[in-house]
Amino acid sequence: MTTSAEIAVERQGGTVVARLTGEIDMTNAAYIGEELTKAVPNEALGLVIDLSGTRYLDSAAIELLFDLARRLGRRRQRLKLVLPSSSPLRRVLLLTDVQTAAPLHDTLEEALTDAG
Repeated sequence: MTTSAEIAVERQGGTVVARLTGEIDMTNAAYIGEELTKAVPNEALGLVIDLSGTRYLDSAAIELLFDLARRLGRRRQRLKLVLPSSSPLRRVLLLTDVQTAAPLHDTLEEALTDAG
């Protein structure tokens, strides 16, 4: 069974913004990882992933976020995540300590203005 997820990528200033909607799990995490990696050129400051429209994340999705943070870090780029505090998925990300690899922000605007 393959779950559906959609990726919309745009550039805002020096940062690549990817909006992920749907479900991210072991059936599509590798594909999403490849697409996100290809979307971030070397000259970009980093990647902001907006998970506001995401309904489900499994362990493969969590590992994908850690892997993206490591890859971008090697290129001196940062990964930031957007997920409203009201989202049930935020607890999953906090329990897995994703914020140690990629800071969590409530809004896209907050993530884009955060210099850290």
